[in-house]
Amino acid sequence: MLMTKAQTSNRYAQPIFKVDDFALTDTRQTLKEVLDLAKNEKKRLTLVYGKTLFLTVVPIDDVDVVEKLEDCIDNANADDALKEEGFISSAQLDQELGC
Repeated sequence: MLMTKAQTSNRYAQPIFKVDDFALTDTRQTLKEVLDLAKNEKKRLTLVYGKTLFLTVVPIDDVDVVEKLEDCIDNANADDALKEEGFISSAQLDQELGC
């Protein structure tokens, strides 16, 4: 059973798809509904199993934004590292990384 926003808990702002609430025969149609909401309506949905957050389905555009943000953070960290003076040996790096 796909829940509407009004039926969701206060913890989540998006609709919640509860695995416990549907019969095995409904799985294919219900999963299709969830994926269609993410793809066509750009909705973020969470999958809850029991009382545990299990999975989040997000539009691919959200993933692209997160990857771009990660790239920006990595580039900023690399720029900062290049500004540092001195160097460390590979043995010291291994020790700091716990290798």
